Amino acid sequence: MQKRRFALSLLLLFLSGCAQTGSFVLQQQEQPEIVFSQWYLRGVFNWWEAKPAYQLKQKNDRWYVDVELIADGQPYDFKFSNVNWTTDQTCGASYKGLAISLKQSMSMLCGANAENMRFTPPRTATYRFAVKGSPNSSLMLSITAL
Repeated sequence: MQKRRFALSLLLLFLSGCAQTGSFVLQQQEQPEIVFSQWYLRGVFNWWEAKPAYQLKQKNDRWYVDVELIADGQPYDFKFSNVNWTTDQTCGASYKGLAISLKQSMSMLCGANAENMRFTPPRTATYRFAVKGSPNSSLMLSITAL
């Protein structure tokens, strides 16, 4: 009889523990704010360096940089980042080799998973790489010929 009471007590204790609901808050990691004024267009055309000529400038609600590219049929790989390649300040494609065309807008991914983007210029010209969006939301890239 004692064993039965003990077993029943354990069963009730176990079942009452399962019936309890608890809640806890998961700490969401805040998306870092992109500092456009410290951003550079970095790619094969400038040996991936953060050179002053490739630093973005602001015009209205966009940040942009103008780059002369030679049309030789080969794609140019590139990303955006600051001088130190800080992970949370680096933005690119959602997958490796994602190509962008003229007058097309592309959403950029920022952080450790940002991959190189690709652009193949149809003709030798100066191209404007323009980024639009707020620093902590979706960023859109467009490329136009000047």
